[in-house]
Amino acid sequence: MKKQWATIKEGIIQKKKVILSVSIASVLLFGGAAGTAVYAVNKSALSEDEAIKMISEKLGGKVTQFEKDWDQPMTYEMTVKTNEGYQDVEVDAEKGEILSREMEDEDDEDMSTQQAVEIAKISMDQAEKIALKEVEGQVTDAELDSENGILVYELEINQGQKEYDVVIDATTGKVLKNQLDD
Repeated sequence: MKKQWATIKEGIIQKKKVILSVSIASVLLFGGAAGTAVYAVNKSALSEDEAIKMISEKLGGKVTQFEKDWDQPMTYEMTVKTNEGYQDVEVDAEKGEILSREMEDEDDEDMSTQQAVEIAKISMDQAEKIALKEVEGQVTDAELDSENGILVYELEINQGQKEYDVVIDATTGKVLKNQLDD
């Protein structure tokens, strides 16, 4: 009877070892994959400030609107005020190359927004930090816009299967909206 009990006990111990080994391997594999993905997205991307400075110097103007597009490859979409007028510019966030550049129509509805952008007191990076204090997750979209006459940053944050819309006042840094997106 002791022999049978020892054999059963040994079998249970072996199964526990296999389960533990598979669990550890899974955690390491998925953790490594997630870390690699985060590294790949951020490894050599231009910061917001670097991109704005580079484009301002290249085009001889001032960036008045800025948005991150998190698709792959990640891009920065900017509106630049130059002597010739407003230009919409898309920049590869990793390489710093201008992907597209287009003059805006003088009758564009967003002109008042673009002119108001100059009063923003906080940067996109600051707005993202504020939003991530409100909702833990990953920012998937961020845009500077005018809403009801107030200059705001509109951010989308993914938290697992949920998506939140967070709106930050661009002059005060105050959270104006934190809502689960339907």
